Amino acid sequence: MRLLLVFTIFVVAKAIAADAAYSSVPHGYIVNKEAGKAYKVVYHAQTWARAKMDCETHGASLAVPKSQQEFHFMQRLVRGMYYPYVTGTRYKLLVWLGISNTEDSNVWMNIDDEDINTTGYNKWASNNVTFRKRVTFFSSNDPMEPHCAGMDGVNPGLREYWCHLHQPYICQIKVQTFGQPNYNNLNDILEQPVD
Repeated sequence: MRLLLVFTIFVVAKAIAADAAYSSVPHGYIVNKEAGKAYKVVYHAQTWARAKMDCETHGASLAVPKSQQEFHFMQRLVRGMYYPYVTGTRYKLLVWLGISNTEDSNVWMNIDDEDINTTGYNKWASNNVTFRKRVTFFSSNDPMEPHCAGMDGVNPGLREYWCHLHQPYICQIKVQTFGQPNYNNLNDILEQPVD
């Protein structure tokens, strides 16, 4: 009976702590428990550099998918956007992510200074070239012009887009997650004498 009581107290305390951790997530952020991150879609379009700066000003960073799961989670957020609320851009369907090739036009880096071909998510939308041809009236096709990466709500992969254009964006923060209990620690707790 004592064992059951201690176990119940432990489970309840863990649940309360988990709820407290997520209740401290800033307003407007959606938690992805599996990734240990929370995301916020910002509807006021900015250039990639300004979007990056805005996220950082608020203690966040431009979102970077580092797995298929994270990409799909973010894509569901984009798909759920209410596009009439997006301001400051004509093309409302693409949101900025924290990936660019501003240092070297042949190497795509995330904002953590990691080459996305060796770390994280690096799948590109198959019709990315077609997409680029459709928006040539917006900017240059010069391969040396820095490009930034974004995503839309439909295509299964990253989208290349010109950094100087204004787009909505996704900010991300890390959140504390509580996984499965560490049973070694749980056994230690259960073995403690109860006063």
